[in-house]
Amino acid sequence: MELYSVKMRASQREAGRERHISGAEKIVREERLEKVVSQLLERALHHAKGRADFVNLKVEAVSPEEVTHLEALPVTTCPVDTVEEGRDQLRKLLAQAGIDHGEAILGQMEEAYGMRGAMLLHVDTLQRLEPDPHRGIRATYMDAAQDGETGPEKNHFREALVLATKVANQNNILGELCISDDPDYVTGYFASKELGYVRITKLKEPGDPNGGRIFLFRGSREEAEACIRYLEREKVLVHLPEEAER
Repeated sequence: MELYSVKMRASQREAGRERHISGAEKIVREERLEKVVSQLLERALHHAKGRADFVNLKVEAVSPEEVTHLEALPVTTCPVDTVEEGRDQLRKLLAQAGIDHGEAILGQMEEAYGMRGAMLLHVDTLQRLEPDPHRGIRATYMDAAQDGETGPEKNHFREALVLATKVANQNNILGELCISDDPDYVTGYFASKELGYVRITKLKEPGDPNGGRIFLFRGSREEAEACIRYLEREKVLVHLPEEAER
């Protein structure tokens, strides 16, 4: 069975700089390839953050033998009424994960706004480890093991759970913080191998276009390089629970 990796990245030129609009990762069977490419192009051109003036689509053949299969992280939801309550929950989850400097780590989130990828942050030194701090680290080559509709409407939960599961299975990653950069989606999450995928229902106000992602790392420089290789190159399919398919 031939598989293909499909990557989409969309951006706008703004004051001489590139502004990230949308991105997506898929691993699909050959018979679904044309439809998925068309759907991702539609998403890129009709996004709440604006119409892209640059769209990059990359298609690569993938051997099934290259793919690692993972079970999705267990999912819990933490309902909150305000952004302040949501940030308080993040602080508590960081502490439960054995991560100090919670307030300082949350303070780094604004630096991740507008990045194509995620910040890779050492949890003890608070040093940023991305080779390119403007681009960040892109977790790529991943999808749900089950077929699902791609479409122009993003399934935030499904796609985030896939990414969080891949990231959490890297040995040096202690956790991940994420706030969506979609203006109409205010739910974010904390994820780790030990605590699972914890959805927090309000981490920003509706209409806010800002969001970012921080991978929380502990280890040596050599381990950081291996971590980046895993996040950017390891091919992963994630077996999702039924609720992620709705």
